[in-house]
Amino acid sequence: MLPPSVEKHMKHFLIIANDRTRASGLLPRIVAAIEEKGASCGIYEGDWMKNPKGVRLPDDVQCIITVGGDGTLIGASKIALDHNIPLVGVNRGHLGYLCDLDERSVFDAIEDLVADHFTIEERMLLSGHIEDETGGRGEHMRALNDVVISSNIGLLVMHIRVYINGQLLYSFNGDGMIFATPTGSTAYNMSAKGPIVDPKTDVILMTPINPHTLNTRSMVLDASDRIALEICRRHDDDEPSAAVSFDGEMADVLRPGMRVFVRRAKDKVRMIRFTDMSFLERIRRKMREE
Repeated sequence: MLPPSVEKHMKHFLIIANDRTRASGLLPRIVAAIEEKGASCGIYEGDWMKNPKGVRLPDDVQCIITVGGDGTLIGASKIALDHNIPLVGVNRGHLGYLCDLDERSVFDAIEDLVADHFTIEERMLLSGHIEDETGGRGEHMRALNDVVISSNIGLLVMHIRVYINGQLLYSFNGDGMIFATPTGSTAYNMSAKGPIVDPKTDVILMTPINPHTLNTRSMVLDASDRIALEICRRHDDDEPSAAVSFDGEMADVLRPGMRVFVRRAKDKVRMIRFTDMSFLERIRRKMREE
């Protein structure tokens, strides 16, 4: 495998789209444009959304093109990660912070792809699991955007404790917590007034959700930090529970006596970029589209 910045001569592509976009006429137009350049392109027809980890791709696929929105790209990133294939997104959703292309720009991008005029950025992931009262570990999961802990019983305030590298950082009452990657800084983290950071950086963002205190703020943590979070009873008859999700995929329910552990994952997702436009310029343009 060539280094991420110099992977060249892409000739075999695969489109992964959401169900709504499959019915549009854009997919065959993309396939035709790629084939006109002497390359090949297929469309994945399986129900990949229910089980991305179970998807098997042809051995010759060199690039995944997602067509949909940010959710489509995030789901397909699990497939790309398992096969060590770079991917690029064509936005057919709403704002699309993660998708660099749209229906107008994708055809110019195809020319750049087959002419090797692109670079590849590596994006960090979060990994995590839940441990029960006995120390038993739940399924190990990864997230390109974020790990979210939120009330599992409607609008219920929880008492939350956060530990960094084994030491208690703080405790607070609130609606939950977001642990975001730099890529996910423009997702739920941004809506919760967390910081926006360049997706090429390696940091972990920690943003409380509606904290019921004046001194609890978002924090930018070192990527090597190991984080643990638990929820506690606020009074004797309190039975709080929280949903833990990785990129929107439910992992388990967190209850008192259990902990969720989050850290930087060992592997990274590889995303294709076509221009030298800075991250700040991309954000400014996206903000104008809102």
